[in-house]
Amino acid sequence: MFDFFRKKGNNPEEPAKDGGSQNAAGATASGRTTRDALAEFTATPLPDAIDGLLFRVSMADPTDPTSSSGFDAYAARLLSEAEAPSLRAIAVEHPVELRRLNTTGLFWSIFDDSTISAGNRGTILRIESVLDRLALISKALEGDEGTAFVSATTEGACSELDWQVLRSIANDANDYLTAADRDNKLDTQYGTTGTRGGNWDLSTRLAAACEAMVLPFRLEYRFACDSATGTIVASVSLPTPDVFPKSRWSSATGQWADCTVQRPAAAAAYALRLAALIAAAAFGTSVGVTRVVVNGREGSIAGPTVMSLEFGRIPFTMGAMAKIRSGEFSAPATECDPAALFDMLHLAQFAVNIDEAGNLQPVEPLPVELSVPFTPVAEDTRPLPENLRGLLHADIVSDLDVMSEQNADLAARYRAIMEEKDDSLLLAVAQLEDIVAETSAAATTDVIADDLAQPAEPRRLLYCENVFARYLTSLVESDPTVRYVRASDIGQAARSSLSRIYRDMGDLDAAEAQARACIELAPTSAPAYNDLITCFAEGDHYDRIIDVARDALRVAVTGNDIAYVYYRLAFAYWQTGRLPEALACYLRVPETSPMGEAALRERNDLVSEMGNNVPGSDWDPTACLRTAGVPLAPLDDAMEVVGRALIELCDANMPLAAAPLASLVASTQRNDILHAVAASLRQGV
Repeated sequence: MFDFFRKKGNNPEEPAKDGGSQNAAGATASGRTTRDALAEFTATPLPDAIDGLLFRVSMADPTDPTSSSGFDAYAARLLSEAEAPSLRAIAVEHPVELRRLNTTGLFWSIFDDSTISAGNRGTILRIESVLDRLALISKALEGDEGTAFVSATTEGACSELDWQVLRSIANDANDYLTAADRDNKLDTQYGTTGTRGGNWDLSTRLAAACEAMVLPFRLEYRFACDSATGTIVASVSLPTPDVFPKSRWSSATGQWADCTVQRPAAAAAYALRLAALIAAAAFGTSVGVTRVVVNGREGSIAGPTVMSLEFGRIPFTMGAMAKIRSGEFSAPATECDPAALFDMLHLAQFAVNIDEAGNLQPVEPLPVELSVPFTPVAEDTRPLPENLRGLLHADIVSDLDVMSEQNADLAARYRAIMEEKDDSLLLAVAQLEDIVAETSAAATTDVIADDLAQPAEPRRLLYCENVFARYLTSLVESDPTVRYVRASDIGQAARSSLSRIYRDMGDLDAAEAQARACIELAPTSAPAYNDLITCFAEGDHYDRIIDVARDALRVAVTGNDIAYVYYRLAFAYWQTGRLPEALACYLRVPETSPMGEAALRERNDLVSEMGNNVPGSDWDPTACLRTAGVPLAPLDDAMEVVGRALIELCDANMPLAAAPLASLVASTQRNDILHAVAASLRQGV
């Protein structure tokens, strides 16, 4: 570590020139606040901001309070301990974007988690935790005044506040524990309200609590809520010892003390405090929750379990909470004393193993029996809730499966055809026609057999381009007795490929026939309409594209599907001379979508063509589309089906069937709480 702390004889506790930390006038004169200092980390690329701070502190003139400050010096100390200068090499290969969250005021590092090594990920999160702790120190410095000038800060005071932050994370536990009395704004989705105290209510309440927690280290979590047994199991990430302060200021000696050996104990103490906070939030979801199990994972949610604690409601609310409220649980003496904290928690069961150095060691999670099975949808033969069967045109959970592999040999055969199709389009057509015929014959046989077995429930074939399409059958079929048989994925792929090949060969009639067959088999899948749209575009039948695109928008629910259809519809309106409608459609294509850049270029060209006829500021593009009869996707009736199925499946202990719908609702609303619920429904603990 570059030792800039002794540069030019800096004393971390030396008062600033002209009055030091007590001179408000001098502080105000410098003007720079701790908030300003934190804002500098997002004003430039993070590696530049870090290196700039380290350089400025190393070159600071101790006689000039405006050249540096205690806050800056402590920031530099922590960043140096976190090996922050190594971030630049990481960021070259793995871009890192730093954002400040409006909800908590904390920092969030954005990077591609799928391509980065565990070591580099750890470095990024160490730096993120330093910035978060600085943000919490800043908040403590501000106090009731709301402003803290950096020239009024000392490095030693920042160190003391840092440890205060670390030991006080459970202080808000009572607020979370009493949250069941408050309204749950997420309990109702698109007209359907979850049962109070049911799985959906518990899940959204717990996720909301976790998202609201202001913590010095990133919290990753998953949970399973079982209202039937009154149990919540939560898995949470625990910070590793190396992210805790390596040194601290000692007021008694007037020196910095090395606390490397205390880091494991500090990490273990933090883990127990976090477990208490999570338990309070879980018990606070409903008075019906009587048991909470918290599993701590080392480093990340994917790390090994190093702590498993079971809390009972009464021992926790009467015992542990008394210690938290009294302040004993956050006393300075407990900063590195997990044994003292452990005794305060009054646990029902636990699995913890701490080595001689104080490090938490891997353990087996406590066994917990839940009535919420995470059985794959394709294997789940439980009956669906009675009032969902007609809506979803399905009787058992596995009827909703459209994602499991069907025929690996047929899929390999199809891929081989497509790889060699350029050698002979006619041969490829013949081979694809064979696949279509084979899969159609097999599907017809299945439908006939099902009809004979259940004559009161007519069967129909259905292909789903994505998992969401399976839930939307009531949009195209009003008879609740109809049941759907899954069509062949490869058969549908063969039809779509035939349509494209026929287009390439100039046979637009044959291409249209195959495209219409795709729609007939997949009426709830917006992408199924794309081949017909493209076919009409090849023939310059833009007026016909408008009708097809309207039909597609009635079932489009994902952001990318919606954006693509509006993109194609915009161009069709442009080519038919309906320029305001075209502009209105282009405006509904987000620039971040796959078609965003193309849509923006075309929109700019359209505006240039419109010239003086560009609509004024009082023009309402939404009203323009309504007048033109263009659906505003996602439609209310589609999302009402999604909301009803989501909540009722969740409350019926069918998390994997509900999970895709939770993801869709979360993406539609851009809601982090719902994304967390979706992840827990999908992955469990």
